[in-house]
Amino acid sequence: MIQVRLAAPRRAARVTGLILGAALLRALLLPVGELFSTIVFAAFLLGISWFERPAAASESRWGSGRSLVAGLMVGAVLLAPVVSGPFSARPLSAFVPWAAIAALVATLEETSIRGVLYRQWAGEAGTLAAIVVGAVVFALIHLPRYGLGAMPLDAAVGLALGGLRALTGSVLPCAVAHTVADWGAWFWA
Repeated sequence: MIQVRLAAPRRAARVTGLILGAALLRALLLPVGELFSTIVFAAFLLGISWFERPAAASESRWGSGRSLVAGLMVGAVLLAPVVSGPFSARPLSAFVPWAAIAALVATLEETSIRGVLYRQWAGEAGTLAAIVVGAVVFALIHLPRYGLGAMPLDAAVGLALGGLRALTGSVLPCAVAHTVADWGAWFWA
């Protein structure tokens, strides 16, 4: 059930600021190098996910098998906008190291946005706020990389991933969907 509360979301706002701050730092470090800025960003997301994790067990309403299948299906749907384009000229030999980094970063984005951030906003302002704020944050952290033109698509992807989180009660399908979409985009972007 989607709920909306009108309380002042203090902790949720702090987590939002931490994630956006990590993304800003990444953008500022891009001139130093893509790999370095990504490592710093990933380290900050890992810290946010680790130090803000809940003491209680997971709230997943689905088993891991169903969550995995849901993530694969949503990931395939997320690829739909790019699949119609031409194949990338990137060498296949470069895919494996890139794919490992992309999977790690996608998973850390999901554990921080659809995990920590979602949980805080859902607890303080309701599920709808958690989905919408998560989508906005997701679009904003991708702004330096993809620009303003991609913000509507990034926000839509964020809404889909937030809805998946609300439906399943788990971050796992979101991380799988995000990783599948990133991996697929390697071949069509």
